[in-house]
Amino acid sequence: MIYLTHCETICTETTTLVDDIRYPQRAHIIPETFRRAKSGMSYPPHKLLESVVTKEAREYVHNNPTSGKTAFIFAAGNQGWMGNNGRYDKDPEATLHYKVKVPFIVLTNIYAGRIASMFGPVDHVSTDASACASSLKVLMDMYNLVTNYGFTRVIVLSGEDAVNNLSLEFFGEAGASIQAEQDMQPSAFDEKNQGFYLGQGAVLSVFETQPAKQPRAKFLGAYSAAEDNTNPLGQREDGAGYSKAVEGALWVAKTPADSVHMVKTHGTGTPVNNAAEKTALTRSLPEFVATSYKPRIGHTMGASGLLETVLMLRDIENGKLPAIQNRTDSDSVFVSSDTPVQGDKFLSLAAGMGNIYAAALFSSEV
Repeated sequence: MIYLTHCETICTETTTLVDDIRYPQRAHIIPETFRRAKSGMSYPPHKLLESVVTKEAREYVHNNPTSGKTAFIFAAGNQGWMGNNGRYDKDPEATLHYKVKVPFIVLTNIYAGRIASMFGPVDHVSTDASACASSLKVLMDMYNLVTNYGFTRVIVLSGEDAVNNLSLEFFGEAGASIQAEQDMQPSAFDEKNQGFYLGQGAVLSVFETQPAKQPRAKFLGAYSAAEDNTNPLGQREDGAGYSKAVEGALWVAKTPADSVHMVKTHGTGTPVNNAAEKTALTRSLPEFVATSYKPRIGHTMGASGLLETVLMLRDIENGKLPAIQNRTDSDSVFVSSDTPVQGDKFLSLAAGMGNIYAAALFSSEV
């Protein structure tokens, strides 16, 4: 068995107006990540990530040596950060402005090695660039390392700076994110409130076969898939990619579909994703309730899948599946009100540009 034993997260539910870019809009921003950034003395993506590489997490790994091998995976969303994260000199006094600082550790593989070393000796270091599906897609890699290569501990770190000029302008131009002048609040699986806010967030999780403390959850299986689609930025409305990921995760976990009753959706709230994910889930699972965290914390890009999974686990421990914020319809499946926990198994979904779909299956019963 593989267990999720230690989790650290950072995100925010507060939105801030970003007004010095081409498409003014709001984003979920962690102010601490931008402190001293104007001087070039700090790099916001690094501060964001290192806030979850806590002393408690490092001490847990140091003080509980494993009998097997340890791996470290950095799920960054994008393979190289430099060139797309700077907020340039449009307005040096703007809240989020920071000078571009491009040290060699901006390259994700070198950065991953530096963070991995904080946990002591490791036998494997790798990075992933599966866009917004990264942090769930790497759970398929984690499972492979444990099942086929003798690893007993895998540390997964995921996050990136989603609040930068390139991301804000890309989604603003595409009309995917809710812009500031709009009164409408974003939701998911909603006919009226469509779209999303971007957000900063990061997550660190430790997976082990020999837990040294009471596990948070049992990991059952994961799968990553693609669909027959010539547009790498689009999704099929029939949800073929999601369906293959869900069915693959169920197959790996040797778990029947009728035993899974809770779903953390990718839930961006865009019309295409609403249709694709809803169609796939209603076809793949006979009975379930589903939620989305993006209306609450923003879209944290590569970190979103695993970050939201940990948030859902905390909510399950408190006995509820939270409502999807800002729903305009009463909905008992893609829930518009808090719903009691349904069983112990829950499915987590993510999708990324480039035709990438990922699903992971957990149990809260350990």
